[in-house]
Amino acid sequence: MARTVTEGFPIKSFAGITIITNLLSSTSNYYSYESRNIKYIVMHYTGNSSDTAKANANYFHSGSRGASAHYFVDENTCYQSVALNNAAWAVGGTSHYKHKDCRNLNSVNIEMCCSGGHVVSKKTISNAAYLCAELCKHLDISAGNVDTYVLRHYDVWDKSCPAQWANDNSQGWADFKEMVKRILNGSEGLTVTQYEELKSEIAGLKKAIEEIKPKIYRYMDNNMPEWAKPTVQKLMDRGIISGVADNCLDLSNDLLRLIVINDRAGLYD
Repeated sequence: MARTVTEGFPIKSFAGITIITNLLSSTSNYYSYESRNIKYIVMHYTGNSSDTAKANANYFHSGSRGASAHYFVDENTCYQSVALNNAAWAVGGTSHYKHKDCRNLNSVNIEMCCSGGHVVSKKTISNAAYLCAELCKHLDISAGNVDTYVLRHYDVWDKSCPAQWANDNSQGWADFKEMVKRILNGSEGLTVTQYEELKSEIAGLKKAIEEIKPKIYRYMDNNMPEWAKPTVQKLMDRGIISGVADNCLDLSNDLLRLIVINDRAGLYD
């Protein structure tokens, strides 16, 4: 599965963010092609303590750096540094690849900027997920194929990148791929943050509904309040109430209170 890409700048925007292309990398930092076959999207982090997409784009724009990436994304902006038809120098650097197929020539590479302490923030991760999803659409990578064709630098060769996801059981990496899948499946018309807020609201509504639903006491067991058991047992012994299927009583809380009031008033004596 691969798509031949000839256009250098097919993605103009994502999630309300316009991709800026006025600080392209120096041509000494990538391989130039008229077209190439792209199969993979690879996620990276810049590894700096704190930086921005613009600062990184400017760094690669101004000289020979021996490396590059197609996109830099932070909490508010995205800069494209290398055209998609060109191969960035992003996943090379070793003769011992972990991945049997992914290389610079057949991948698109996204660098996530750090917001402090060498850590990528949730907002930047959310933006990167939307950019990744847009690229998936362009490259015909479906939600069902994300696990195969969306990778970490760590998956291609053994580099701790992105550092906060670089282990074999990273929940953060699994969560990121789930974000991308949800966007591709159309279950996130809003941002990832808004999606999580909506899930929380739905959970709150479900809890509220459960709380207002009438409580039903089906059996004489620990769920039935102690104050009601003597009355229920009296009425069962006299055959006034009896269970139906499986001896299920199906007594609502209101009915339970009513029969106890009647019993205390002497109506069953």
